[in-house]
Amino acid sequence: MSQSRTDVRDLAVCLALAAVFFDLAVGAVLARGLPIPGGWWLGLVLGHVALAATWWRVFVQRDAHEENAGLAPRHSYLLPPLVITAAHVVAKLPYLDAVPHWSPGIYYAELARAVSTLDFSTHDLTTTYRLGGHPSHAYSMYLAVGQILTAGWSHAGLPTTPALKYVVANLQDLLLAAAAVWCFWLLVVRLFPALPRAHAVLLTLCFAFNPLIFAHGLGPNTDLPITVGLILALLAFAVNRPVLVAFAGLWMCFSKESGALMYGELWGLFVALCVVQQVGPPWHKPDTSLLVRRVLVPLLPLVVYVAYLRFSSPLAWVQRTSGWNDEANPVVSPAFGLSSGQFETGLVSALVHNWNWIPTLAFVALLAKRQIWPRIAPRLTDERMASFLRVVGWLFALNVAFACLYIKDNHARYYAPLIPLMLVLFYYALADLAASVRARTAVLAVFFAASFAQIWASLDPVGNAIWGTFAIGDRKVMFIQRGLQGQADGMIFNAQHQAVGRLYTKLNKVVFSNGQRPTLIFGIDHPWVVNYALWGLRLDERTNEYTYDWRESFVPDTRAVGRIDATTAPAHAVYVALPWLENPAVTLPKLEQFYRVKGQKVIADGGYFITAYELARQ
Repeated sequence: MSQSRTDVRDLAVCLALAAVFFDLAVGAVLARGLPIPGGWWLGLVLGHVALAATWWRVFVQRDAHEENAGLAPRHSYLLPPLVITAAHVVAKLPYLDAVPHWSPGIYYAELARAVSTLDFSTHDLTTTYRLGGHPSHAYSMYLAVGQILTAGWSHAGLPTTPALKYVVANLQDLLLAAAAVWCFWLLVVRLFPALPRAHAVLLTLCFAFNPLIFAHGLGPNTDLPITVGLILALLAFAVNRPVLVAFAGLWMCFSKESGALMYGELWGLFVALCVVQQVGPPWHKPDTSLLVRRVLVPLLPLVVYVAYLRFSSPLAWVQRTSGWNDEANPVVSPAFGLSSGQFETGLVSALVHNWNWIPTLAFVALLAKRQIWPRIAPRLTDERMASFLRVVGWLFALNVAFACLYIKDNHARYYAPLIPLMLVLFYYALADLAASVRARTAVLAVFFAASFAQIWASLDPVGNAIWGTFAIGDRKVMFIQRGLQGQADGMIFNAQHQAVGRLYTKLNKVVFSNGQRPTLIFGIDHPWVVNYALWGLRLDERTNEYTYDWRESFVPDTRAVGRIDATTAPAHAVYVALPWLENPAVTLPKLEQFYRVKGQKVIADGGYFITAYELARQ
């Protein structure tokens, strides 16, 4: 297939994906009987004309079937990624009902607002689809598709917020993660053509079951689409598919500010290392098609993003990055600067958590072996692919530096886009350090086993020593986030962050069974702990399951122990003891001034447990 036909085919697929959201959104708005601005009608008409033309060109014309027939990969080539992706999906199925407590909840709340509004006016289109104050239009529009479909045409776009289906959003995140696994396999076999099949399988397993990558599909966050878009952009650059590069770039730029920064770095590195070397030195006149396909088309996402920043209302996180400071405050002053605490946070968080110190040791050993910064040589691959590996290396180094200069908090999820880069470089370093194929196989197998186990337990001794641990019941959890946020906010670094959510779910079914509505008392007063009614979360009256549906649901009455006295103490209450956050030995005697303990129940799930004390007024 010619390059032009390939580009048109990629454009047809990208236009079809974009049309899914806009057609559903327009249909929902029309169902409300609301007008759509004339400019949008013109854009929709032109978009659908382009869609029809491209699909006719590559899928309907007489010669299209013969050309497309040769595109299907061999069964032997498809089987390994299919099995790995299926294993990744199956392992995540028990988490499809994960409830968006804490920080992820704000994304759901704002997603519900976007689905409710579906505003096509010029101003509100730029702001409605921001999640957490980020330019996350691509990600929120993707999630909105599932919400519109499950809300139904009669409910989507109503003046009141539709009942959000968090299981559907979790399923969509799972599909994104599965796509990332598949694309990572394709990227690995492209970058290392001589890679033994067993090594390709193990390296992809290390990605699919990396604790941080695995946890990304267990709740909404804007770092997951950046990771997926980055892998797709790298793969598309490697196979010379500029339209897919631009699509991945738009996905990255309009998921989060850091995605735009990373894509800008990626574009600049590819131009410098992959395009410039093709025109000199010795210098010669560049091919026009090379400039258009490899430089200008991939540049389009950055042009669109800059135009968005120029003509839309300011983004708080962009505005705050314009200064320079050395205050390691992640909220008040998130701007570029360098302090010892910030440097340590960025460096350690990027290179050490979840057994990542093993690849880091391989990088250090490679540097020590060569005594200088290693120049990636075309041993495992050809010279062109070696240039791509250099791009990966520089991109990784630049973003570690970015972490040390800007990211002033150790939210592990911020570093997820570094994982695929780290694994690719890890294999290159391993191949340079170990000549034996069996030795490389053993190291990859051990690293995969350690990463797999780390998904459900904090076993990494280095990470535990650096950050410390705390206990929920009989289980130990890495204290990867500072203060209360690390123990209650659920900032993800592996699947353990869902433990508290599961305990809350079981607690609801125990204390609110048979129509009972006791007041829940907590020993600490903070929305990350007392998270009922946070971001619109409620309980179903019949099942006591979490829901966003305001119909036939209720919000439990909750109190903090500091707000209980002789006049305000409710007659029937349940004290929820969370010993990793507060001391029940101190809280319970305070409550016994007004209550007597009728009984206690242990709410347990997989070794994690809390205790609920049933109280009655004296």
